[in-house]
Amino acid sequence: MSTGLWCNYCQRRSKMMRKFKLWILVSLIVVMSASGTLINWEVAYAEDAAPVTVYRDAHYSGTAQSFDVGFYDVNVLKSGVGNDTISSIRIAPGYRVTLYEDAIYSGNGHVLASDTEWLDNFNDVTSSLKVELIGASTLPVIAYRNPSYRGVEQQFDVGMYNLNEINQGVGSDRLSSMRVRPGYKVTLYQHQNFSGATKVLTADNDFITDFDDMMSSMKVEQISPVDSTSVAVPGNTYSDVSKRQLLEAFAPKIWFAQGEVYFPSSVEYTFPYVDRYLNPSSGKYELKTKTPLDPYHLKLPYFAGDLANAPIYAFWVEKEYQNVDLVYYQFSPYDLGKTVLGTEVGDHVGDWERVTVRLAKFEDNNTQYVKPVQVLYGAHFLATIYSWDEVDKIDGTHPVAYSAFGSHGMWKDQGNHVYKDLFVVKLIDVANQGTAWDTWHNVQAFQYFPNQKTGVGLGNPFPDWLGRDYEDPNSGAIYRFGNPSQGTFFGQPLLAGGPGGPQQKTALLNDVTLD
Repeated sequence: MSTGLWCNYCQRRSKMMRKFKLWILVSLIVVMSASGTLINWEVAYAEDAAPVTVYRDAHYSGTAQSFDVGFYDVNVLKSGVGNDTISSIRIAPGYRVTLYEDAIYSGNGHVLASDTEWLDNFNDVTSSLKVELIGASTLPVIAYRNPSYRGVEQQFDVGMYNLNEINQGVGSDRLSSMRVRPGYKVTLYQHQNFSGATKVLTADNDFITDFDDMMSSMKVEQISPVDSTSVAVPGNTYSDVSKRQLLEAFAPKIWFAQGEVYFPSSVEYTFPYVDRYLNPSSGKYELKTKTPLDPYHLKLPYFAGDLANAPIYAFWVEKEYQNVDLVYYQFSPYDLGKTVLGTEVGDHVGDWERVTVRLAKFEDNNTQYVKPVQVLYGAHFLATIYSWDEVDKIDGTHPVAYSAFGSHGMWKDQGNHVYKDLFVVKLIDVANQGTAWDTWHNVQAFQYFPNQKTGVGLGNPFPDWLGRDYEDPNSGAIYRFGNPSQGTFFGQPLLAGGPGGPQQKTALLNDVTLD
């Protein structure tokens, strides 16, 4: 296929060389080129040779439907396993499946790269899905109909694309997010024929807020990928040493709020004060304080943390589309909740909060570079993403973060941040400049492999507590880093259950998403 744009593009694997005895259903995939529209048929197969099979029941049982690489909307699912019926899935090594809650590849998504016998929170909700070959090549620009790189997608090479081409893919006035590889420049036009208001993108943008649903034509150009934000990879190779150096180079400066009393520590700092025990409710090994929390809001001395010796836990995580996420986790022995109508709610033992820097990798003149593109600030159940030029930085590479008083949610700016409205009261994070922490002076560095669900140390050991064998009394793995929950008040736990660790988070387990 010649230079052009590919709508709902799928990487093929010499499929025509294989023969199948039974075809059970068909999904139409439209593939675009500069010269016009080609219609290709993506087939969902009944034989096990297809890389993905979904099942209506748990444990790979019940009605089944198999898929090759491609996009499959709700009508295809209705012809086989059914809409909102998928409960388990088998995935061949080297493939990735994204399940979508709604039709046309929209709504909440769930990404998988291995067999899953029970979809748990995503059981019986899938209305469309995408099957990809991990590491498949793509064109330099990908447009998406929905924010966060979801919905109908369309790929572009260098060229001019007017209304007709746009309407054959993502659609006029429908663009919401876009991936742009380093070395390319995209000019979006409000109207057809490359007219009206414009917006220029040279990097990924997960939600084009000031040009959302406005693009009717566009131009893709090739430019020099090197700019003032580009950083040459130390030693010109992605070695363990250079990965650690880059993790240190982009580690955040964190401001704790004025009056903060519950500071970070290492995980090991808490071990003399907690027991690793088999929780009969979960069947997994968790942590709880040696001293019972009675009353539930009892404050133990070690909750104050050990800031002087606390590390930042930094993870190098390779992602698709030539991205790398540098995920920085702050661990604190205690999280102070909020006061609701005079009652303290939401405290919990153990706390993990994060800041993530997304890098784009590229090569220019035989030199390897990384370029910071986005920064994610995690606060409780929220995650807010900013472009690199929107955040304050120290020495050009260290993003500034504000850790909220007591609860440690990470924010880009100082201020009072409302993160939940309980109707009777708003839950507010207070963030300002109290105590400063330059995290790059004490980095525990790791590389984590999402599809293998394990990691290695980069210049330091990989601790047992980052393991995932939670049922082994001798593994050292920790499923929850604090006491079980106690009581409720206005729907909020008085003492919330301890959190899971980084090894359970999408930031480390998903090989695409910035989370």
